[in-house]
Amino acid sequence: MTNDEQLERLRYKGEGADLDFKQAQYRFIGCSDHEKSELLKDILAMANAYRDGPGYILVGFKDQTPHPAEVVGISSEHIDDASLQQFVNSKVQPKLDFRYEERLFDGKTVAVIVIPKQQRPFYLTKDYGKLGKSVVYVRRGSSTDEASPSEVAKMGRDDTEKGRPRIELSIEDEQNRPLPNSFELTFIRFDNDGLPDYENNVRMNVGGVVHTMPSPVPVNRHYWRDGADYHSVLSRLIQARLSLTNRSDFSLSDAKLEVTCITPDGGQVVMMRAGHLPKEPDSRDRSLFRVTPAAFQHLNERITVDDRGSESVCHVRLGNLLPGETGRAQDDLAILPTGPGGYKLRVRILAGEINYPIVEEHTMEVSGPVREMGFKNLKGLMLAKYRKGNAASSSAATRADEKALE
Repeated sequence: MTNDEQLERLRYKGEGADLDFKQAQYRFIGCSDHEKSELLKDILAMANAYRDGPGYILVGFKDQTPHPAEVVGISSEHIDDASLQQFVNSKVQPKLDFRYEERLFDGKTVAVIVIPKQQRPFYLTKDYGKLGKSVVYVRRGSSTDEASPSEVAKMGRDDTEKGRPRIELSIEDEQNRPLPNSFELTFIRFDNDGLPDYENNVRMNVGGVVHTMPSPVPVNRHYWRDGADYHSVLSRLIQARLSLTNRSDFSLSDAKLEVTCITPDGGQVVMMRAGHLPKEPDSRDRSLFRVTPAAFQHLNERITVDDRGSESVCHVRLGNLLPGETGRAQDDLAILPTGPGGYKLRVRILAGEINYPIVEEHTMEVSGPVREMGFKNLKGLMLAKYRKGNAASSSAATRADEKALE
C-alpha cells in the first residue's frame, strides 16, 4: 500500500513519464467501451513508459505545476481492484502487473494506480473502444502517444539488456557480526496472575510501637509484573540487523523486506522492533512521564510489525536504492523464540524492478533450559541488579528499592 510519505512526495513532483495526475475518477462501472478505454489507455501508456522505477497514476489530484498538486479527492464511483485487474488483463498481452487502491489522504478519498517497472511492450489483443489492436501506447513526458516500430523494438532490447536485479541481503547481530545459526537461551516462565501488586510501605516507630503505612511517594504497582515481562523477554532475545545492497547496474525503487519467522510446529514467534522491547522496570510511578511507542504512531515508521494474522510479519521499507547503495533497517528486529527447537527466518525481497519476490532464509537452532519461576525467584533476579556493581553505592533511591525488594 502506498503510504502518506510517498503520496506527499509525489504531490511535489511534476507530471512526467512516471507520474500522471487525474482530477476526476475514471468512468468504469456500467460505462461504454469507449469510456472505459480511456482508463485502459492511461494504464498501457504508463506501463510502456521509459522510466527506472514504478509509474503512478494519482486520481483525485489536480495538477498545479509548478506548485504541488492539489488534493481534490474523488466522490463518484469506487472501483474494485479485482474487477479492474480482470478487465485489464483480459485485453492486454503480456500479463500486466499493477495495483489499484483507494484510500484516505489529506482528509479526502483518492485513488492510486501503481505500475512497477517490468518487461515491455504491452498491447491489446483486439480493438477496444477507441484503442487499436497491437498498438503500443506510450507516455512521453506528460502526454500519451503511439510508439513507432523502432521504439517498440528498443523497449524489448532495453528491458532484456537490463537483466535481472542483483541484490545482497545481510542479516547480522547487534554487534554487526553474521547472525549465528545456533543460540543458547533460557526460557523463563512466570505465573503473572500469581504476582502481587508492588507496595513500598514505610515503617515508623511511634512510642516504641512500629507502624506500617503506605509510602507517600507514588509507586509503580505493576513493578513485579513488569519485571517478569522484562526478564522473560531478555533471556530469550535474538536481535537481527537487516540491510540490503543493490548490486544491479540500475536503481531499485521502493525496496522492501518482509520478514517472518517459522517454527517446525507452526507456532507463532513474537517479533518487534528492538526499540519497543520492555525497559528495565522502575519501582517509582513514572506513568505521568512515560512515553510509549504508540505516542509516535502518527510518524511514518519505516519498520513495522503486523501481528494481526496467523503469523507476525515485519515490514522494512528501504526506499530507492541506487546501484551499489546499501539500505539499512532503521532499527534491529527483536525475535523471541517460544522454546528450544529449529527456527527459520524467511525474508521476501521486493522492489519495483523485481517482478517476483526474491526469498532468502536463515535457519537457527535454539537450545536451552525452560525454567518455571515464582515470586521468590523474581525477587532474586531483580535484587541482583542492585547488588552487582553497586556494593559501594549509597544512593537513597537504591537503598530504598533494595530494602523494598527484600
